[in-house]
Amino acid sequence: MIILLPPSAGKTAPPAGNAPLDLNQLAFPEFTRLREELIDELAAVSATPEGMQILKAGPKIADEVLEQIELADLPTGPAYQVFNGVLYAAANFANLQPAQLERAGESVLIASALFGMLRFSDPIPRYRLGMSNPLPGGTPKARWAKLWSALDPVAENQLVIDARSADYAGWKPPASAEVVKINAVRLRGDGSQQTVSHSAKYFRGLIAGLALREPIPPEDPEALAELAGKLTGRHTPGGGSIVGVELDPPQRRGAPRELVMVEA
Repeated sequence: MIILLPPSAGKTAPPAGNAPLDLNQLAFPEFTRLREELIDELAAVSATPEGMQILKAGPKIADEVLEQIELADLPTGPAYQVFNGVLYAAANFANLQPAQLERAGESVLIASALFGMLRFSDPIPRYRLGMSNPLPGGTPKARWAKLWSALDPVAENQLVIDARSADYAGWKPPASAEVVKINAVRLRGDGSQQTVSHSAKYFRGLIAGLALREPIPPEDPEALAELAGKLTGRHTPGGGSIVGVELDPPQRRGAPRELVMVEA
């Protein structure tokens, strides 16, 4: 089982005094050279008057942008603790037991504009960079596209629970993987369905946390759908509740399937 997560726009700063960034401590050393380039370019951009605009950062996080001038010296923390937001809160990674944390270390991959792909506990600093931000050498999205194939062996013959957002879905797992994307709809009063992206983040986090806590993790899409069905009846942040789970039928080999959480 592989669980693919997006990063979060907002991030929690690791405690002062923690070790600074060491790229040799990160998974996927094939990405080290591009990581070095992006770190240098991000630091340079953050020092310019146009940095806030280039990074699409508001005035409330001006200090975060300025601290990136010394990005390589910032304190680091486990990736799953640095990233926050709806998905990470719903997954409740902080309460994983030791064996579950070990599974997360083996199973969870977190996409990142700055680092490409991270393991669950890889030590990283807080940073501000999106896949479409134009750095001097081009956008991270375009530059990572040339390297994604290095990840293919990780997902060979695996169930891949894909909880990424569109900006971070550049890597396509190999055809031997069974990929399941998680989305959400809300039932209207007339019986029609409305796509709800905010709820999708919440459900993706719930399912990621549930899969890591399950004594025997799901090995195929049908088992994942059965596991997600255990959430039926659960109240959602929007004031509704989960009323069902829908898994679309298999298509051609290698084509992702869709697991839809239905709330009302």
